[in-house]
Amino acid sequence: MPPCANGGIISLTLALVGCKGKNVSLWGGLLKLGYRLQRHRIGPLALGYWPLLTGLLLAGIPCLLNLNRVPTWPYALALSVVGVALVSITLSARPAGYIRFEQDESLAAHLHPDVPPIEPDEKVSVRATGILEVRTERHYFVEAEANFATMETREHIVMARIPLSRMWLVARSSKDDAGWWYAFVNPAHIRSIQTGRLHHGLRPRPALKIEYQRRRLIEGKKKTKEIISDETIYLSVANPLTLHRLLENLARDAGRQDKRQQYVPL
Repeated sequence: MPPCANGGIISLTLALVGCKGKNVSLWGGLLKLGYRLQRHRIGPLALGYWPLLTGLLLAGIPCLLNLNRVPTWPYALALSVVGVALVSITLSARPAGYIRFEQDESLAAHLHPDVPPIEPDEKVSVRATGILEVRTERHYFVEAEANFATMETREHIVMARIPLSRMWLVARSSKDDAGWWYAFVNPAHIRSIQTGRLHHGLRPRPALKIEYQRRRLIEGKKKTKEIISDETIYLSVANPLTLHRLLENLARDAGRQDKRQQYVPL
């Protein structure tokens, strides 16, 4: 029986308030649905557009073929309504990158002085959102299962393995996305770090928003040129202790003693 069920019926208030006072983000659930609808495809078209397309075809084909006796309009109407809803969700979630970051400085207000530091090459489990790259390819991923590590040189690396996945049995993610993807963060180029909660799914997660400058060397036929871009990556974690470990590790290079404040390198 579901943990919030009472007599086998889950209260409708789950849309606003979760079990035992834990917040449930309805908008976060829609953002996640929009991302999955966009990421999974049937042929060249994202899954979110197929119900609307199918509904329009069911409405138009009988008219074109003079098959007015075939009662397709109820199915066409139902699919069109569902299709419009799914397309609306996808298009509404896209401008925000399929996430909502809610800044919350209180998450860092009680940073424990004895928080265990992240050792060189130690891998910390996170979920990463942002531009990840491999060789010359750069793709945007949301809440990808990843590991965070800091090398002995103090460079930070996010390593995400993107698997092939299915949705509703008929749609698949792109093969081009499958494999290992990375983000490289030079501590000297970090511009800001914020603590907060990331909404993507029904349960918001503690997260860090890291703004930094990425410098890449692109080899051309005649010369190598440097590409400088402003990047933002979000790292969400399962618990506040892991968040504090990440914050302590990233803020350490700033030389600022008060880690409770937002770190902005000068």
